[in-house]
Amino acid sequence: MSRLADSGIDLGRKGVVWLEGRPLVVERSGEERAVARVLKETVAEPPVVGTLFGADLSPGPEPPGTLLAGGRRRKDSLEAIDRWYRREARLRIEEVTEFESERLDLHPKKISIRDQRTRWGSCSTSGTLSFNWRLVIGPEHALRYVVIHELVHIRHHDHSRKFWAALTEALPDWKYSAIWLRSNERALTAYKPKI
Repeated sequence: MSRLADSGIDLGRKGVVWLEGRPLVVERSGEERAVARVLKETVAEPPVVGTLFGADLSPGPEPPGTLLAGGRRRKDSLEAIDRWYRREARLRIEEVTEFESERLDLHPKKISIRDQRTRWGSCSTSGTLSFNWRLVIGPEHALRYVVIHELVHIRHHDHSRKFWAALTEALPDWKYSAIWLRSNERALTAYKPKI
């Protein structure tokens, strides 16, 4: 199953990559160098849901941007997209981690971005936080939840009552994001861009 629950997002759609639940059309650039970069990205209007005089006002399928992927072969382009995803994950995760670590006064020693198949994140006893790059495919609230979850592990290295109490204090609505991730885990961890 490649469809994310309650979102209408089809991760199996060819020629599209997903970033924070928004599609980016993938175009092969024709360049020999295997590099992926966003050509244009527009600021998405807040979604309008409902009808007006019978017309559907739900968000349309129009992607907010284009990702150009270079490389001689399709394989090279896919590797460039993989590197792009990891860069995007690092940028977005580091930004959220910096904000939340200041807010919570919990500071990691290092941040690592990985291709984990069974975890969204982890915290080592030395304070290194590791995150699955696929977190950037889904909504920001899910990424933020995992960052805060792992930051709380800096103080509580287990899933004790103290850990859950600290997590609830840091993010009172954490259960919504945890359920969303659990519901979409299979689709997200199996995701591979198709071009």
